[in-house]
Amino acid sequence: MKMVEFTRDMRPHRAGEMRVVPDAMAEKLIAEGSAKFRDSVFDKTPAQPAKPSVGKAYKIRKRK
Repeated sequence: MKMVEFTRDMRPHRAGEMRVVPDAMAEKLIAEGSAKFRDSVFDKTPAQPAKPSVGKAYKIRKRK
């Protein structure tokens, strides 16, 4: 399955709409120029692992 973005209106899909289609259909649409391949956010692997967010240390005020 590949994610494609349609470049022209093809009922029931409109230009600019992104859909997941089977590989064979995606290759056919891309070859015709009716769609272009779009990377899915799920296909990408992060270059660097995300660092855990560390907040500021908890501070208390001294009593007077």
